[in-house]
Amino acid sequence: MNEENIILTGFMGTGKSAVGELLARELGYRFIDTDQLIEERTGQKVAEIFSIEGEAVFRAWENEIARELASTQRTVIATGGRLMLDPENARLLEENGQVFCLSANPDEIVKRLGSEKGKRPLLAVPDPRQRIRELLAERAKGYAQFSQINTDGKSIEEITKEIQNLMGKEIIGVTYPNGHYDVVIGSDLLPEIRELGRIKGPLAVITDSNVGPLYADAISSSVIVTIPAGEPHKTLETVNQIYSRLLSTGLDRQGTIVALGGGVVGDMAGFVAATYMRGIAFVQVPTTLLAMVDASVGGKTGVDLPEGKNLVGAFKQPEAVIIDLNTLSTLPIVERSAGMAEVIKSGLISDPQLFELVENGADQFMAQTGTDLAQLADIVYGSVEVKRKIVEEDPFENGRRAVLNLGHTFGHAVERVSNFSIRHGEGVAMGLVAAAHLSAALGYCSPDLEPRIADVLNRVALPTRIPSQFKAEKIYAAMASDKKKSAGRLRFILLREIGVVFISDQVNQSQVLETLQHCGAS
Repeated sequence: MNEENIILTGFMGTGKSAVGELLARELGYRFIDTDQLIEERTGQKVAEIFSIEGEAVFRAWENEIARELASTQRTVIATGGRLMLDPENARLLEENGQVFCLSANPDEIVKRLGSEKGKRPLLAVPDPRQRIRELLAERAKGYAQFSQINTDGKSIEEITKEIQNLMGKEIIGVTYPNGHYDVVIGSDLLPEIRELGRIKGPLAVITDSNVGPLYADAISSSVIVTIPAGEPHKTLETVNQIYSRLLSTGLDRQGTIVALGGGVVGDMAGFVAATYMRGIAFVQVPTTLLAMVDASVGGKTGVDLPEGKNLVGAFKQPEAVIIDLNTLSTLPIVERSAGMAEVIKSGLISDPQLFELVENGADQFMAQTGTDLAQLADIVYGSVEVKRKIVEEDPFENGRRAVLNLGHTFGHAVERVSNFSIRHGEGVAMGLVAAAHLSAALGYCSPDLEPRIADVLNRVALPTRIPSQFKAEKIYAAMASDKKKSAGRLRFILLREIGVVFISDQVNQSQVLETLQHCGAS
């Protein structure tokens, strides 16, 4: 059993104490309610501390209690509603604990509090329901940083079971306008998909001919839809075939689609979920490193047209992303390399430590056998965290999110002129080197950055040179249909240093052609 503490946070009336007591009994842990502990230490009720000594005194007590409990083990801690919104308190308790945020809608909270509303200092107002709405809005961003457990309409036993299903797993919460989902990272998760994804109705697995035979049977589902593997099949024709299969099985709007596979499966299954019966729920279960660290997070879905990649699509947020690291054990080494391109890209965008982690441990990450799952978990977690921060800031790619396309304007064009014989990760690797060269040529970064990036890419078995049979002019022409253009101008993501990038549409054709030729194109 994990020795870490379990911390329950969230607004008053969401069930922290009741759930915490039951969870502690079932785990054999100690239970502590921070408000009750403060009352015991001070000999005063919380309301009395607020009215006599002031809120600042109460918050100081919360910080003292957080410091004390940070050194404990095997304890379930139900915190006051605002305790974990203090960054210092959160840092202290997260060092040795896993945090879950319990939530409920305002009407449910009012109902649960009942006659206690008058005893709550923050609700001593004429309209407690309106005050609850205001406080929830104020605290929404703070609560969103933790794994969410919605308690509406659930028994204490159901909530406790949901928390137990998530214990011991790495969880990253992703917030988007009007919603939230968790990215759950761990091993042996496929049999738990229904529980981890909170799926209650019929479930349809969409997978491909490579992944399906290996893993589809591990998921309890109503139907399995298997499509041909590979980018050439990422088309509207394949989507139509999926629609027909789902209709033939009677899947309705109460159903859930599970995308089991790499980025191609995730993109298509997400597009189907966004459009089938005007939208049904879906859960991402990426099985390639590339999909785990990139395609499965952020809500972008789509299919290719003859004119270019992902030109038809929709934003469709998943209910959850379940990353089972064990699926990487069957991933061909060439596909692991492709995924490392996106890991390196993430480090270059905003996480120098992640870049250095790959730079220093490239040989270990690329070992065909015996790779430590904990090491893989580190690079997956780091990459997802980079993407989380960016997509939360810009969920619909109206600005900052474009930096995630570092290397992609070059890379997508190379993929296209190769008729997709060059994998996405390989194209991105070539594009990262090209972006570094262009950045240095324009005076934005040191010339030393290009060879450093090329070296780490080579060490994870990725190409850094564009094949000479591809013409620079044709690659540039392929960029013309890039959907990332702005006002008809190509946008490039350029580097200042590792961890610092920016967007520019002030790059002329001759500069791009020179970069392409420098990087190998003829």
